Formats: sequence, C-alpha cells, structure tokens
Amino acid sequence: MKKIKYPSVKKNQKKLPLHPFELVWYILVGLVGIWGLTYIVLGLVASYLPIQSEDPALVKANAKILELFKLDMLGWGLIIFAIAAVSAVVVLILFSNKVDRDYEKNVRRAQRLAQLEVEEAKEESIEEQKIVVDAELEPVEEVKEEKAE
Repeated sequence: MKKIKYPSVKKNQKKLPLHPFELVWYILVGLVGIWGLTYIVLGLVASYLPIQSEDPALVKANAKILELFKLDMLGWGLIIFAIAAVSAVVVLILFSNKVDRDYEKNVRRAQRLAQLEVEEAKEESIEEQKIVVDAELEPVEEVKEEKAE
C-alpha cells in the first residue's frame, strides 16, 4: 500500500522563536522596568548622596515630585518597577499557555500519524496473507499398507 504524504507536516520549517506581538510586549515591559529602575536610582541618589552644592537640581526635583504627588522618586520608581514585573509575569503566562497548546497539538498529531502507520501496517499484513499462490500441483498417489495378521 502506498504511504500517505501529509502536506501539513513540514520538516525543517523555519520558525520565529518569538511571536512578533510577544516580542513587542517584552520590549515594552523592559522599557517600563528600566524607567522604574531609573527612578529608583535617582530617588536613592537624591535622598542619600551627600551633595555639596547649595542648590542641587536632583534634590529640588525630588522635593517637587514629593510635594505634587505625596510620593518621592524612590516610591514612584518602586511602583513603576512593580507594574513592569507584574505585566512581565502576565505576558510570560499568556505566551507560555500558547506554547503549551502548540506542543500538545504537535504531540496529538504525532500520535494520530503513528496510529495511522500501525493501521496501514496491519492492512498490509492482511493483504499479504490474502495473496493467492498460483501453482501447478501434481496428484500424489497414496500407498496403502496392509496389516499383517
């Protein structure tokens, strides 16, 4: 029996490791995380670095942000970084589910193909058993032995 070729199963298929949408989300989350880390570092520098100048711009900016939002740069940096971390976890969970679904789909496909191959092998063995051999036969004479009394 002729083997069936499945066009949907491609070998050596080049595949992008990341979906473009996934890549965009990773970049955005990374940028927001860098933004949060920058605020954290600036807040720590403004709070704890001994500055010699009488009129430091970083200390003024930190004080102005504290006055406007009731939270300094360190606090905002922690909030922004936490938002980036949570969104990164959400993106990882969403796209890991997609990868799991694709893996399970490929495993099911492989199982179906293996089952088809087993069934084809059974059909071939049954067909081989049904083969009729066309041969000429010669009659055999039977020799009867008489019993000695």
